[in-house]
Amino acid sequence: MRINNFIKLLLFILIPVFSIHAQNEYTIEFNTKTEPIDNGSIKQTEIGMHFFKNINATNTLTNTFKYKSTTITDEIESYLLENYNSNYSDTHFNSLTNAFEFTHQFTEKTKLNLSIEPTMNFQNTLNISDITVLGGVEINQQINKNNSIDLGIKRMTVFGKPQILPTFAFNHKFNEEIFLKLGFPNSELSYSNSIRNTFRINNDFTGSNYNLNPSIITNDLSSISKVGFSQIETTLQYERNIDTSWFVNFKGGYSTNKEFKFSDENKITEINQDLKNGTTFSISIKYKL
Repeated sequence: MRINNFIKLLLFILIPVFSIHAQNEYTIEFNTKTEPIDNGSIKQTEIGMHFFKNINATNTLTNTFKYKSTTITDEIESYLLENYNSNYSDTHFNSLTNAFEFTHQFTEKTKLNLSIEPTMNFQNTLNISDITVLGGVEINQQINKNNSIDLGIKRMTVFGKPQILPTFAFNHKFNEEIFLKLGFPNSELSYSNSIRNTFRINNDFTGSNYNLNPSIITNDLSSISKVGFSQIETTLQYERNIDTSWFVNFKGGYSTNKEFKFSDENKITEINQDLKNGTTFSISIKYKL
């Protein structure tokens, strides 16, 4: 167990070191998002840095760091305990993500993507048990100049807990302006009427998972130490290229199948709490160099 924890921590520390010596391009992004839930709202603020390196003609390396602060405008206990006397104080969660992706072009039509994504998701105090390693493998096969497919398997949290799931997508390029991607966990239809304006319709399965600190004791005396959040987002996006470096993105839409997933440490006790569907809105600012 100690060896596994040491490996997780080593991955989180070493991967940024690799990217420092491999950066060829980078992007800095700031994002803020809000959406209503039953007793309040979820507000998120995220800042990230994306590094990209062309190693040679067939290999590329990317590394993305993100910090996300999530605030639920009510106590999380009110969604779990019956007759809970809420103080209406906020619940805060923190997330650190360090995603690493290696891409290899096997042939002119076949490409392999390997990804590893150590994450730290915690409420108050950061512990080694808060580190989860996500990622997987995906193959992209070009069918012809306008069509390709993606097939893979990844460890993700799109349903509110870490799971190994298949990924797939069919990609079709109608012309230089319109592109379609149909798949899981993401689908997209994009249209660009100029080099400055891009419109997108997206359908995304999204989710996250956090350790609770302290744990919540339920009415039947179970100790709940984990909470996950999952939903399906359907959104319309508009991205404006202000100049060669600055981009602004507006996204609004509707989220369905919202759910809190509570569980104990060993996931013997699991409690799902459905949430009402509702709107979602976010603004992003990106700087590319």
